[in-house]
Amino acid sequence: MFGTVARMKFKPGAYEKMEALMKGFEERNVPGFLFTAVYRSKTDPNETWMTVGFEDEASYRANADDPEMDKMSKQYEELLAEPPEWHDGEIVSMRSAKDLAKT
Repeated sequence: MFGTVARMKFKPGAYEKMEALMKGFEERNVPGFLFTAVYRSKTDPNETWMTVGFEDEASYRANADDPEMDKMSKQYEELLAEPPEWHDGEIVSMRSAKDLAKT
């Protein structure tokens, strides 16, 4: 698996608009897409961390190079108070309570 962790700082009131954009991404049925999770800071509701996972690096890169994703990224940028921080890498471990209960 391959993915990214991103830190984003939104303009005041823009978080809800980001949620609508995320829903649009999730509805696209992107090949290789596995999951996304967004964490919202308790101390600053305009700061979030997002994790996104794909089956492999090739599908991750294909999504990053997709013109539709570029269009969505530009919409995100309009909502941000500062540039996002991206941290791409191989997902080496991911467990859920459901998975652990099966072992």
